[in-house]
Amino acid sequence: MNDKQKYIKELAKKNNAIILAHYYVADEIQEIADFLGDSLYLTQKAKEVKNDVILFCGVNFMAETTKILNPNKKVIVPDNCAYCSLADNFDVLDCIEWKSQFNNPYLISYINSSTEIKTISDIICTSSNAINVVQNAPKDATLLFATDVNLGSWLNKKLGINMKLWNGNCVVHHNYSEEGLKKLIKENPTAEVIAHPECTENILKYANFIGSTTGIINYSKQSNSNTFIVLTEEGVHRKLKIESPNKTFLFVPNQKLVANICINMKKHTLDKVISALETLSPEIKINEKVRELAAIPLERMLSISI
Repeated sequence: MNDKQKYIKELAKKNNAIILAHYYVADEIQEIADFLGDSLYLTQKAKEVKNDVILFCGVNFMAETTKILNPNKKVIVPDNCAYCSLADNFDVLDCIEWKSQFNNPYLISYINSSTEIKTISDIICTSSNAINVVQNAPKDATLLFATDVNLGSWLNKKLGINMKLWNGNCVVHHNYSEEGLKKLIKENPTAEVIAHPECTENILKYANFIGSTTGIINYSKQSNSNTFIVLTEEGVHRKLKIESPNKTFLFVPNQKLVANICINMKKHTLDKVISALETLSPEIKINEKVRELAAIPLERMLSISI
């Protein structure tokens, strides 16, 4: 642990703060996290924490979700410009209009959505629990799925259903190079391909395993294979190597044939973490009536998630 990381731990203790971080942030941020995980895990942990202050290192919708579930705690972020293409490109008025086109609609919204979208959703899901959430949806309703068309398409195919899908996507997972993937497969014929369901169908057809970030970590740990071609954000590499130190993980480039990273997740730095803990800002604030509405589908999700 370097001097900045030690200072962060001192500041956190002084402010009775806990640090939550997503797998996609920089390694040096992951190293100082009290809880590190994917969206479902971090949402569950956010409900449990007793600290006065929660510092969330991830994209904005994640910090907002934490505030929704912890109205009486101070939720801060290192950088409040850590946007998400899924959450920020789906306008609530467009969603209301889309939802109104269907009889008896039941809107399942991916957790990668804004607080406003959550207020008009019937339930939230993550990539870890999406199958369970969809299977528990009302059988007589018209199922709508937002915000990720690729995850929704994968769910439709896997479950043999026909949910109506909003045409949004993750700029990282949507932009993998099929040629880059095929090249890695050719060079590593015994490797297994492990992919996140936010990837496009032409990419997922090559996968030996499709699942959430945590699912990918667990699968690679349990598999007898020694080499994996990975189709999710490269920040997960640190955790993959911790769990499987003797295995090799190869990451697929984007369509420009460069590293396929989430630049917003990487906006968080140790210096910004220090500033956030010294000033207890930027702080996430949500109107209480809006927060109460957004909490309903989140709590509904948590009630059926293990």
